[in-house]
Amino acid sequence: MEEQRQRTGLFGCLKQVLKSQGIRYKDLAGMMNTSEPTIKRLFAEQDCKLSRLMEVCEAVGISFTELVDLASKQPITPTTLPESTEQSLAERPGLMAFLMLLVSEFDLESIARQNQLSSQDVYLYLRELEKLELIRLRQDNSYYFLVTLPIKWRLDGPLLPTLVRVNQNFITEAISEKKGGASPNSGPFYSASRLLSPNSIKKLNREFDNVYDAFQKQASLDQMFYPADELVPFKMVATMKRFDVVKYFKVPGFDK
Repeated sequence: MEEQRQRTGLFGCLKQVLKSQGIRYKDLAGMMNTSEPTIKRLFAEQDCKLSRLMEVCEAVGISFTELVDLASKQPITPTTLPESTEQSLAERPGLMAFLMLLVSEFDLESIARQNQLSSQDVYLYLRELEKLELIRLRQDNSYYFLVTLPIKWRLDGPLLPTLVRVNQNFITEAISEKKGGASPNSGPFYSASRLLSPNSIKKLNREFDNVYDAFQKQASLDQMFYPADELVPFKMVATMKRFDVVKYFKVPGFDK
């Protein structure tokens, strides 16, 4: 899992390099004196030694250092799953929870221990995710993702109730931590209601977008260069919309 996490961005950049140079998998196989199926499997599983990855770089005329630099500048484009896949996950909360732990970089042993799952339970969950074409199981029961992380969930899709519940609980927890004083796990939390012009809102929305992009990019870089045991899951929630004061602050009759 850690090797895949470190290499996903690199292989993504390699694909772009191949595309820009018009090099097909068949061509690359010829350059490396191997078969086309071997190259296809290499890019699909992204499971190889660093020396092998450097051989690919040499074949396409790019240094490994240059590849790392390209990966660090690559814009983050979250994956949107088919709505039917989201529907399947919404209908099976346990499967959705299992997937969320996987994309949050928890290893299978930790997931099993923390949730008191048997090895059979873990295998069956993995099989269900494979049926949804989210992962592919290897012969040794390890796995790799078939989708590029991170995943962007539809705000108007089947998982909306789950997303609302998680975010409401998260925001409540964040407010409670700030109220209780400083905490090693707490971060900034701001809430304000002010009068602003439409032009100012457009400007602030762009700045929010920049912060979100920076959050995604930094996460990808950290996952590429830091060992898994030094990474901690963090969640960012930010929104800004017109505040209907009358809706939230009802004024009852004086006698009530």
